[in-house]
Amino acid sequence: MTEREKAFILGTLIGDALGLPVNRKPHHIVRMYFKGIKGYTDEYYSTATPTGLRKGQCSKDVVQLLLQLPNENIIEAWTKLFFPSSEHVRLGLLFQAVEAQGELNAETISDAVWGNAKSKILESLSLFPTDLVMQFNEAMTEQDAVDFALAMLLRNHSDFETTVLSTVNMGGLTALTGAITGGAIAMLNGVQTIPHEWIEGLEQSSEILSRLHLQNIITK
Repeated sequence: MTEREKAFILGTLIGDALGLPVNRKPHHIVRMYFKGIKGYTDEYYSTATPTGLRKGQCSKDVVQLLLQLPNENIIEAWTKLFFPSSEHVRLGLLFQAVEAQGELNAETISDAVWGNAKSKILESLSLFPTDLVMQFNEAMTEQDAVDFALAMLLRNHSDFETTVLSTVNMGGLTALTGAITGGAIAMLNGVQTIPHEWIEGLEQSSEILSRLHLQNIITK
């Protein structure tokens, strides 16, 4: 497994975990009730809270998914395992292109990745972030979520923390949009660009890092 592939998987897990507490919540609820996601904040978790989640929890059984990974075509395999949505083919093409090119820009994105949303995505790049909620439909479909995540990546794919938090704080399918942006940015920029506390705070972080052969990263 390459360093890019390891970073990609870890980035998807962290984006998913950050977005899970507010998944399917509208923007105003994320801002008013949760006061904006800033990390794995204790008050979002436990059975006594509305989320009913464990701190650092992902939406899927991560260790079981990691055990299913083959020895090759890791990006494609993880996309099928972790993103079993109607958009997984489109996402696979996006992630494979990012891995091959080592960059992300509008000129190199294929028509298959744009889907039928190219003009909408490009137009959104000049909007204020809060206006994106209306542009990509607050009651997101999976297609809306991929369109939105791609727009957020094109706006900023150099800063993991800023882009992933900005993405999940817009609401909608936040576990999905967080995982997309987290995976792509980590693959582009490396594991070292992910805040250590988010790596440490993942549920089962030690086991995850062991499976990814990233034990040298500080763990809890």
